[in-house]
Order: sequence, then structure tokens, then C-alpha cells
Amino acid sequence: MANRLTKIVTKTGDTGTTALADGKRISKADSIIFAIGAIDELNSAIGMVRVVCKNSELTEQLTEIQHQLFNLGGDLCLQGSLLINDKVINQLESNLEQHNQQLKPLFDFILPTGSELTARLHMARSICRRAECMLVRAREKHEFNPLTLTFINRLSDYLFIMARCSNEHKEEIWC
Repeated sequence: MANRLTKIVTKTGDTGTTALADGKRISKADSIIFAIGAIDELNSAIGMVRVVCKNSELTEQLTEIQHQLFNLGGDLCLQGSLLINDKVINQLESNLEQHNQQLKPLFDFILPTGSELTARLHMARSICRRAECMLVRAREKHEFNPLTLTFINRLSDYLFIMARCSNEHKEEIWC
């Protein structure tokens, strides 16, 4: 793969603008930049999950999700980009359903706590929910791959289910 980031310090953002993939410069306060930043934060949070994860299957799935989050960022940066597609979403849904089958049904809300891995998954899930809100807001002004919203919505569900599956402690019910 060719080097994509040959120069990190460009000084072109010193005035509060940044470039999208097509070279167009926009304000760093634009809703699309907030959405891209939230996706980046989510990717980092998933990296923090992987640091403590000892389950190779989950680590493999989370690694793939991190790659897809970079693709999602690409879909946001370049109008017409369609890197997130039905195949990606179907794989996430398949993983989600496979793990959900082993869980007992919930009748109440649970507190986002448990083992360190579980707590980190819950943190990633809450960041994912905020990222979804940022995508919805950006959609009001920008056109981008509509499947990014589907993917991020499913990812929130996946992270919740994985938090439940990974918990080595009894789930604490909200009362």
C-alpha cells in the first residue's frame, strides 16, 4: 500500500479550516467534521477495548470494525463514496445475532458496569450513540452514503450485546 500520509504537519488548518478528500476546504466547526471526529473517537475507544480483550474472536471482529470505521470516515470525506455496503452491515448483523442468542432476555435496563472489558465496551457503545447523532446532524447539510447510518446504528447494538456477553459479573439492574 502506498503511503497516504506523507506529511502530517501542513499548517493549512491553522486558520480553522480543513480539507475533505476532494480538496474542498471547510470549517473545522462544520457538522461533517464533528461527525468525522466522533467516528475517530469511537475507533479509538474500540482500540481501548482491544487492549484488554483476551477473546480472539471478539478481537478479530473489533479489528474488522475499526477498519470499517476508517471506511465510514472515507464515506463522509468524499461525496459519492460507498465503502460501507450491505455486505459489511450483514456481517455485523450476523455477528450480533450469533452473540445475542446466548444471552438471557432483558426486562429492565442494566447499569453500564461489570468487568473492565465490559465497562470499556459500554463506553464505546455510548460514544457510538453520540457519533450516530453527529451523523444525523451532518446529514441535514451534507450528502453521504446512507448506509453509514445503518452501520453505526447496528454497531451500537453490537457493542451493547458484546458488553453483556463479556461481563464476568452479575448484571446490575437499574431500579
